[in-house]
Amino acid sequence: MNKKNLKKTAAVMLGLALTVGATGCNFVVTDSERDLAQTVATIDISATLTEEGYSAEVASAVSEIIGKSEISKRDLVTYFLSAGSSYAENYGYSATFEMLLTTLINREIVIQYAVADYLADETSGLTLDGHNQYVAAALEAAEKDDAKKAELLKAHPEVLTFEYFLTEGGKETEDYDRAVYGMKKSLNDSLDSMELQYIKAGEHNHDTSEEPRKTPTGVGIEKEDYYSTNYEIYTGRNSLAECGDYEKQDGSTTVSRRSAYNSMLSNLYSYGLISTKSSNVENTSDLSSLDYYYVELSSTLAQAFINKYYEDLEAEVESKMDATYVQGKYDALLAEQTRAYENKSTEFKSAMDSVSDSSFVLYGMENFGFVYNILVPFSATQEIEYAMYKAQGLSNNDLYLKRKALWSEIKAEDQRSTWISDDEHLNYSYEVGNEYYFFEDHFSAEKADRYEKIGQYAGQYPFQGTVEKNADGEIEKINAKTDKSVDVVLEDMLDLIKTVSGLGYTENTEVKTAYDQMTTYTTDAKKDAEGNVVTENGETVYVDDDEVEDYSKFIYRSGKVNFTETPKASDFFNAASESNKALSAVNEILFAYSTDPGSLDSYMGYVVSPYGNGYVSEFEAAAQWAVENGVGSWAVVPTDFGWHIIYCSFKYSGGEVYAYNHAEAVGDGMVEGSFSKMFYDSLKEKMVSNTTNEIQAMVLNQFNNDKAVQKFQKAYQDLLDM
Repeated sequence: MNKKNLKKTAAVMLGLALTVGATGCNFVVTDSERDLAQTVATIDISATLTEEGYSAEVASAVSEIIGKSEISKRDLVTYFLSAGSSYAENYGYSATFEMLLTTLINREIVIQYAVADYLADETSGLTLDGHNQYVAAALEAAEKDDAKKAELLKAHPEVLTFEYFLTEGGKETEDYDRAVYGMKKSLNDSLDSMELQYIKAGEHNHDTSEEPRKTPTGVGIEKEDYYSTNYEIYTGRNSLAECGDYEKQDGSTTVSRRSAYNSMLSNLYSYGLISTKSSNVENTSDLSSLDYYYVELSSTLAQAFINKYYEDLEAEVESKMDATYVQGKYDALLAEQTRAYENKSTEFKSAMDSVSDSSFVLYGMENFGFVYNILVPFSATQEIEYAMYKAQGLSNNDLYLKRKALWSEIKAEDQRSTWISDDEHLNYSYEVGNEYYFFEDHFSAEKADRYEKIGQYAGQYPFQGTVEKNADGEIEKINAKTDKSVDVVLEDMLDLIKTVSGLGYTENTEVKTAYDQMTTYTTDAKKDAEGNVVTENGETVYVDDDEVEDYSKFIYRSGKVNFTETPKASDFFNAASESNKALSAVNEILFAYSTDPGSLDSYMGYVVSPYGNGYVSEFEAAAQWAVENGVGSWAVVPTDFGWHIIYCSFKYSGGEVYAYNHAEAVGDGMVEGSFSKMFYDSLKEKMVSNTTNEIQAMVLNQFNNDKAVQKFQKAYQDLLDM
């Protein structure tokens, strides 16, 4: 049997041809096709495999299946256009192209080594004979059904080789199908992006002066394991009905889609990625019949094959992570943090600043925690009015009274108006009756198997402004202003918590009474000689000394959610827990109203220390009160910025914060979002990364040498000289 060359491009961003013109580089040559077809490096590790302990049969099989991998100048240029242009600005073209070529060579070495590893493993079921029979059967079927496809597969035999290994000889198609779906989706996404320019130019003239509202993390993200075998690339030269699960953009027409596809083809022609030779003119009516499509498919499958190889290594790593091992790692980290943070508030607060789902704080200090901040601000007019008061040099007490009057006039504004649009690429809303809700893909039962749920986001609070439409149903005006006071916003939050979790709340009613009666900036009550509080007309008289000793007295309202069980620190991300459900309601209200950019999409909220945080005094006192009273505690407090609704999202206990539970991390009892699962996954990721890095370093050390690799610098010298 003749040896087959394994020709692959780099793992590039699919649809690259849509944007390659933006690099500012000129790769135009006299005969671009012939120039880009030059080989810049070859890789063949088969001769060296026996020196590294593999049998002669395995080495021979690798040689027959793969032969000598070739990296073309086109591969190098394509990789540069995808990922290297930014490096060139810092390191120069010569160093950048050499670095990219080394990366491509290393990639080929790993692929060949992985093939050898699978063939050497008798339990894999993958053999030379199995590969040859699989390829022969696939080619025979293609020749019967589609002569052009058969021709392309013969030109790119690596496609069937990767298909054989990814499907384990045709037994498991999931990895292969997911890779192909990912490639097609990337190409559709790129065409969508280009088509959008034609839709906007031809149909709409939008006002983009308003800055878009930040969306929660996870919006538009498909589940990692999702794929569809009923999905095709829409070019406008085929019918939308033929594209299965692909969903066209709002405003898309056959003309706009064809225009986008033609632009893509133009760029492919410009960079020699589609042949213009009279002897080999390609039919561009079907993207999947282009050689370019198979170049991209080859690259995609190559990366999927590498991923599969590393995933199989991951299974070996995970087999070593029993309860004893993971518990030992947990205990060691806890002991280390106890030594580092015990009675050291500054160090502990610094650790809180960097907490994440891979950076855990296992040791805690009492009354430290996190709060969410919903800022309902002064209007622009009120800000000007308040600034005028401050410029008058009023005493703190007089200024306080002016400010208090302004606080009572604040009305909330729904910040999500930019999520509502007639243009699908700008729109995150969907209508239910006369109300607008958001992120339907993530909350509808129909899309539950495709899209990830958005963490800590309830998805049940409709837009509170108004939307006006014309007779054709097109949006004419969106008014985000509401008549909601901070009291109503708070009540909406508490109602949403009840809707989502079924939990009520208890309010400290005396707090609001005290706030309403406070008529001076000071919080010191006037007392007579015997120490009795002085009152006039039933109201406390305060000493007018312009000083405040206890800013917690500015708290306007406060209370706590009535959890049926004390919230556990380990359940912060557990969507099934009461505390997480309540937090998802608070977070949605935050996205609806808060104008504090630092509060949007934060990991746990603002860090709060009982020893001071540098926040505005009133806010700091209320935040400290909320944390001291625990998860679910809320407080409303005014500051120079407006009203703050503060909610305690997380509180550290003194000493050990969590307890690792292996049963919640793996197996049938696994609890998604629990601390134990997150700790286990983080440890596994680090171990897998270390293992794969070690193996890759070992492989490259063994095979990246003159015996296996040849470079032809003359073929790409012009790139080095740029």
